[in-house]
Amino acid sequence: MEVLLVEKDHLVRDQVKVGMQQFPEFKVTCVEGYGGLNALRQRPFDAVFLGVSEDFAEGRRMIEHLRSIDRGIDLVVMSPEKAVKDMAAEKPRFDIWSILSTPIDVTDFFRLVARLRERRQQDAATGAANAARTAGNAFPRGAGV
Repeated sequence: MEVLLVEKDHLVRDQVKVGMQQFPEFKVTCVEGYGGLNALRQRPFDAVFLGVSEDFAEGRRMIEHLRSIDRGIDLVVMSPEKAVKDMAAEKPRFDIWSILSTPIDVTDFFRLVARLRERRQQDAATGAANAARTAGNAFPRGAGV
């Protein structure tokens, strides 16, 4: 699973990166700021962990920029405790998958990673079932094959 980690706070970035590296299926690319978000244009990612500051307006612009690049990617917003409530109000509007408060609580982080892994496994199982169903319907009824 390819994860783009956009965070300027080195402590938070290192905590998330090291935590994800505990699972071999995660490949983490670390970047900073708007320029880092442009990595989404260069290659596909399965999820983005986006660090936003207490400045709600700036965080909103970062999310809008990300969504202008890729509407469907799983987005986890990492935000200081003070701004979590504001971000939670924007969750449906920007299709934010989850919000993680900083400083990172290890238990919350690993719960989130477990949910992300479970979701990917379900997506893979659904994709395999659809592929098998499509392969089983390769010939129309009555084709005589």
